[in-house]
Amino acid sequence: MTITASDMDTNTPAVDDQLGEAGLSFEEFPGGLGADLDTESTVTTGVEAAFLTALMWAPAPMAREVRQIMATGDRWDPFWSGMHREIFLAICAVLDGGAPPNPTLVQAHLFETGRLQKVEGHLLAIISPSRGPMVGGADLPHLAAKVVDQWYRRGYAGLLARMSQIRESVSVEELAGHWENLTGHQQRAEELWLTKRDQLAKL
Repeated sequence: MTITASDMDTNTPAVDDQLGEAGLSFEEFPGGLGADLDTESTVTTGVEAAFLTALMWAPAPMAREVRQIMATGDRWDPFWSGMHREIFLAICAVLDGGAPPNPTLVQAHLFETGRLQKVEGHLLAIISPSRGPMVGGADLPHLAAKVVDQWYRRGYAGLLARMSQIRESVSVEELAGHWENLTGHQQRAEELWLTKRDQLAKL
């Protein structure tokens, strides 16, 4: 669930301006984890890695379909790990060039664009997983759906944190406007989550 400045804007001054140094920064808010940070982080990054592995080994036509659904944008970025996002963007670039996104071509693209060193450790773990993806890419839509679900669940942790901040930092007269704004964001996030899940279920 990604919060942008426009999402947080109401008729009052920007929330981040009101919160100052005491509150969560804008960068911290878009995704949050629950109380068991270590376990949730391990599970989340594990699912993302498995998704990227399956994407690189899936038949190119299916990989292209999933790439279209999962493509990142200004208001949509399902990845918790920045390294995984970099690898996904490299996969997209290989697909957009008309080639299958196999690990060798993805690695070459990262090298040619000067990004391999940054993600090399993560890429090697993905290329050589302890348990490989299903033949034919049968698990790819399911792994993609789980990445989407994790994005949506993280958003609620961020949403609750922001609501708590606002409650402690703004006047009672301003609460309704912020609540309305956050509710609208939640509804847009739910609509996007349902759309992505429906698209993946049809593959």
